[in-house]
Amino acid sequence: MTITASQIFTIEEYLELEAHSLSKHEYHNGKIIEMAGGTTTHNQLALIVGAEILMAVRNQDKIFQVYNSDMKIWVEVINRFLYPDAVAVALKPEYYNNRRDIITNPLLIVEVTSSSTQGYDTNSKFSYYRSIPSFSEYLLVSQEQHHVSRFFREAPDLWRTSDYYNLEDMIPLQSMGLEIPMMGIYKGVDLNP
Repeated sequence: MTITASQIFTIEEYLELEAHSLSKHEYHNGKIIEMAGGTTTHNQLALIVGAEILMAVRNQDKIFQVYNSDMKIWVEVINRFLYPDAVAVALKPEYYNNRRDIITNPLLIVEVTSSSTQGYDTNSKFSYYRSIPSFSEYLLVSQEQHHVSRFFREAPDLWRTSDYYNLEDMIPLQSMGLEIPMMGIYKGVDLNP
């Protein structure tokens, strides 16, 4: 897909282009932004953290749905489609225009960060996600060191932050009534320096 920086696209045009694209693109209010390819470390961590969440859901017999990085999230207030690294919804997903590849009701969102994405994931992307009423918890998983930052919505405009550095730590997923092990996320992963 060849896109110039000055082009403006409708949502319908974006969705049609994205359906036939070999790479992923986010939609930012008319602009289409190509996403950089992930490293093996990024891909491992995204897969593992999603699997850890899914295993915790299944082990506790909870009713949540967990999805990988192929699921887009619609952020209506700011007219954006974003790809998280993993996402969980309570009970059943709600879809954008009945499209089963775009959800509107994320509960927990996971992003795997690097030095090049840390600012975007922590600031801009987090502020976009916070405009979604169902969104209650955010995990930022570092691919450069053993570090997970957890943000939990305690009230509409109040978020509590916790950081985890020790492989022995258990990370609570308060929105889901679960916890996942740091060791489970990082065991066997060769971190990017």
